[in-house]
Amino acid sequence: MKLDDIVIHGNSKVVNNNLDAKERRREYPVDYFELSKILLQSTEPVVRAEIFKTIYKALRSYIPDTVYKYYPLGVDDKADKQRLDTLYREKIFLSDVSGFNDPFDGKGFFYNPKELSKIERLKECDGKLVDDFTKYVKVSCFTGEGVQSMPMWAHYANNHQGFCVAYDTKTNPDLNMSLFPVQYSSERLDISSEMKAQAQKINDEIEKNVENGNLITLYNDGTIVFLALLLFNVKDVAWSYEDEYRCVFSANSKGMPFIKARPKSIYIGNRCSDNNAKRLYDIADSFDANIFKMESNSLDEKCKLAYSKYIK
Repeated sequence: MKLDDIVIHGNSKVVNNNLDAKERRREYPVDYFELSKILLQSTEPVVRAEIFKTIYKALRSYIPDTVYKYYPLGVDDKADKQRLDTLYREKIFLSDVSGFNDPFDGKGFFYNPKELSKIERLKECDGKLVDDFTKYVKVSCFTGEGVQSMPMWAHYANNHQGFCVAYDTKTNPDLNMSLFPVQYSSERLDISSEMKAQAQKINDEIEKNVENGNLITLYNDGTIVFLALLLFNVKDVAWSYEDEYRCVFSANSKGMPFIKARPKSIYIGNRCSDNNAKRLYDIADSFDANIFKMESNSLDEKCKLAYSKYIK
């Protein structure tokens, strides 16, 4: 899908209605493609910055009070120790997108360098203004599905050997401010036209400065950053079962690759080893979090996990 072909429909109900986050996401799915087009309605960088702030504020209404993150254990002792130590320190680790299990992750958008290579200054680099957008961010992934997702336990908690943590978004500001709901789409967005416009602006600014004897050009337009922050949250529809929310930070942010977040509850996988379960109990006890053990009931008529307070 090309950016130029998007028709803006607009929907004030997304901002004004009183639905909770889950209902809002179901009734009015986030459309980052349309939001990107709205962002670009003005050509003025200052106006675009204000539009992005408005979009960002509207997206806060999509963030639930609680998000969940699944962690594997039983992989190897060193990795287990690091993971548990990070949990104990009330931190969340943010990863490079390049290490994710989807080769298209962070690439729900693209541009054609050939369109930019027509600009003289970009001919030598074959029109590549930005080589890889994902290098500039760190990301951590969460779900709104809670603890009843069998695929999440299987794929992200090492087949129930790991654990799941519930985080209260209202009491964890670093987490709250950086969360975005994920949009699931069968299409990717071609932003070649905007990238070409940005490249031309930069080229013209450099030319003007060179004529005036200035060798350094400061370009004060955050459009590419704003677009990336929105479009990093587009994934293929095959992943929609994850009900994902992702935390996106600049790779150069202070404290990277960690942010501070205190767990509200910890859920121990029903195949977690006794030793790791005891370690999780001690960690939960250190900051007074609830801790539960997941159980499968052989007499239950539905394929649903139960959980109860874990007793050490």
